[in-house]
Amino acid sequence: MHFEVEAFIHRPPEDVFDFFSDLHQQPRRKGSVVPVYDKITPGPVGVGTRFREVIRLLPFLKGEVISEITGYDPPHSLDYSFVAFGKMDGELTYRLEPVGEGVRVSQRQTLRPRGTLLRLLGPLIGTAFSRAIDHRLKGIKKLLEGGTSP
Repeated sequence: MHFEVEAFIHRPPEDVFDFFSDLHQQPRRKGSVVPVYDKITPGPVGVGTRFREVIRLLPFLKGEVISEITGYDPPHSLDYSFVAFGKMDGELTYRLEPVGEGVRVSQRQTLRPRGTLLRLLGPLIGTAFSRAIDHRLKGIKKLLEGGTSP
């Protein structure tokens, strides 16, 4: 499954990149689709840094994601590989393109379910996942532009 969402954020690319590379230090908001986001490797963020997330896709579907930064090019791009719920793997890329007085953020994500059951549930998982990442990026946009996250 492949997903792509975009948002225009009225902030300099450096500010937006710093936010994305520092997500583990951002406060978790009640109702967030990512209530837990922990950095699990020591040292500064860069290639090789690993994170642990708890993601809530639906009220009854929550699980752990372990990700690792595989590409780090401030303030232009961040690349991750991840294993989700122990049953899916994939890649996540953030691309930041300066436009006027802001930045266009493109989030591209690939998710590969493993096992027969997850492949059968693929359409449901894909719909939930697509909504969750769109909601999350819109929330980040709102937060960075001085509003509150949904």
